[in-house]
Amino acid sequence: MTNFLEPWVLLRLAAGVVAFALFTRGAMTAQKVLRHFDVRRATEGQLALEKQLELAATFSRVAAVVQILALALSALAADRLSRGVRGAMCAYGVFSAHEWGFRSLAATVGVALVAGTVTQLYAFDARVRTLDLARPLSIATCLMAPLSLIDLAAASKFLLGLDLSVVASCCSVQLDPVAATGETFASGPRVLFTALGVLGAVLSIGAALFAARSPSRPRVLVAGAVSVLALPAALAASVLEVAPHAFEVPTHVCPFCLLRPDVLALGYPLYGALFLATAWVGGAAVSAILSRGGSAKAALGDFAAHRLRRGAMAWGCALVLGALPVIRFAIVSGGASLFQGQ
Repeated sequence: MTNFLEPWVLLRLAAGVVAFALFTRGAMTAQKVLRHFDVRRATEGQLALEKQLELAATFSRVAAVVQILALALSALAADRLSRGVRGAMCAYGVFSAHEWGFRSLAATVGVALVAGTVTQLYAFDARVRTLDLARPLSIATCLMAPLSLIDLAAASKFLLGLDLSVVASCCSVQLDPVAATGETFASGPRVLFTALGVLGAVLSIGAALFAARSPSRPRVLVAGAVSVLALPAALAASVLEVAPHAFEVPTHVCPFCLLRPDVLALGYPLYGALFLATAWVGGAAVSAILSRGGSAKAALGDFAAHRLRRGAMAWGCALVLGALPVIRFAIVSGGASLFQGQ
C-alpha cells in the first residue's frame, strides 16, 4: 500500500476509478433505456427517457476520454517509476517486475481502444436526428462499465503489488539478446514485418481516402477492416525497425524506450497516431454496421467521410514519424545499413 505515496501510481488509479464511476453512472441509465425505451412511441415517459439517454451519453463520453487518458498514464507511470527501480532503464523493467505488469497493460490498451470506438459512436449519434442508435448505444454503455472495472482491477493488482525495492531486469538484458540470436518471434523477420507495416499504412491511407470520396457502407467497412488489420504489423515495425534506428543499436527492440526523452519521446506521438487512426476509422466502420434506420443512413456519409479523412491523416503522421529515425540514421551514417552483418 506504500505505492499509494507514488504520485504517478495515484494518478493512474484515480483515472481508473473516475472512468469506472462515470461508466457505471451511465450504465444505470442505459439499462433503463434498454428495458423501457421504444423509439416508435412518443409518450411523456419516452421523452423523459430521451433526456436521461442524453445524460448517460454525457457521462459515457467523459468516461471514455478518461479511460483513454488512463492508457497514457499507465505508460507515464511505468516510465517514471523506472527511475526508482534498480535495474529498470525504462517502463519495460517496471512492467516485467510483476506478473500482472503486461497483463495490466494489455487490458488497458484493449479497453482504451473500445472506449475510443464508443466515443465515435456517440459522435455519430449526435448527427442522427432520430433515436435509431438508442439501443446499441445503451448496450455499449452497459458493456463499458465491467470492462473499465476489469482494467481498474488489473491496474490495481499490478501497481499496488509492485515491489519498488526489487532489482528488475532492463530491456537490454531480456530483449537485446533475444533479438541478437533471432530465436523467437520477438526478433522476427524484420524486413517482412517492416514491409508489411509500411504496406499496411499505405493501404490504410488509400482505403480511407477512397472510401471518404463516396462513403458507402461497404467501402467504409473495408477501410475499417484494413486499418484494424494493419495495426499489428505497424506495431511490429515500430519495434523491429524504428526502435533500433532511433537508438542506433540493431538489437535494441524495446518499444518502451521510444517513450524516453533520449529520442524526444517519439513513441508518444507515434503510438498516439496509430491509436487515433484505428479509433477513427474503426469507429466509422462500427457506425456503418449500426446504421439501420433511414436517419442513421442519411447521416453516415458526412460522418464517415470526416472520420476517414482524419484516420488517413493519422496513418500518414505515423508513417512519417516511423520513418524519421531511419532517415536520420541514413544521413548520419552516409547510407550505411544499421543491420549490416546481422
